[in-house]
Amino acid sequence: MFDGISTVYIIAPPFSNIFHQQVIPFLEKAKNGGVKHIVLTTAFGTDANPEGTFFKAEEMVKNLGIGYTILRPNFIFQNFVNFDLQSVRGGAIYVPSGEGKTSYIDVRDIAQVSADVLVNPKEHNEKIYSITGSEALSHNEIAAIFSEVLGKNISNINPTEDEFKNALKSYNVPAFIYDYMAVLYSVIKAGYMSTVTNDVLKVTGKNPILFKSYVEENQLIFLG
Repeated sequence: MFDGISTVYIIAPPFSNIFHQQVIPFLEKAKNGGVKHIVLTTAFGTDANPEGTFFKAEEMVKNLGIGYTILRPNFIFQNFVNFDLQSVRGGAIYVPSGEGKTSYIDVRDIAQVSADVLVNPKEHNEKIYSITGSEALSHNEIAAIFSEVLGKNISNINPTEDEFKNALKSYNVPAFIYDYMAVLYSVIKAGYMSTVTNDVLKVTGKNPILFKSYVEENQLIFLG
C-alpha cells in the first residue's frame, strides 16, 4: 500500500468527533509501510480543545515515532462561495458571529503551504503551523468589503444562534451539521479566531491573499 511512498498528507474531515479513532489503522499501516513523514491538516485553534478529536489525532501523529508536520488553517474565503453564495447574492451575510473577528485565509494559500511542506518535509519536521490571513475581519467589515467591490449593499444580519439554526433547518440541513456550525460561529463570536500569524509568509515567502482581492477576483460569481 505504501511502497515507494515516504510522505503522506492527511486532511481531518469536518463534522467528525471520532477522527482520532478512525485514523489509527491508517497511521499504523503508514509507519509499518515505511512512511517517513506525515503532514496532518486539522483546524485553527485545535490546541484549545485537548479533548477534541483533532487534537487527539495530532497527538497520535506526534507520538508515532516518525517525522511530522501539523497544519492548522483558519476559516477559508471560499466558504462564502461554497455555503453563503445565495445569501451574498441576496444582499446579506447571515451568521451568528457578533462582533468577533476571523483571520480568514484563501484555500490557495493553504495549498501552497502544504505543497512547500510536502516538497521539503525535513525542513518542516516537528513544526506546527497556524495558517491565517494577514488581517482579522469582523463580518461587518466583510459585508462592507462586499458592498464596496460588488457595488451593492450587503448587510451583516448577525442572527441569534436559534435563528441561524432554524434557517438552516428550513433548508433541510441535518441537525448535527447546523449544531456544529453554530458552535463554530460561537467561537468566532467569543474572539477565538482573530489571531493573525505570519506562518504563510514564513513557509512560502509570500504574504497571504487579501479578502478584498479575493472578492474582486470573484466579483462576477458573487453578482450572479
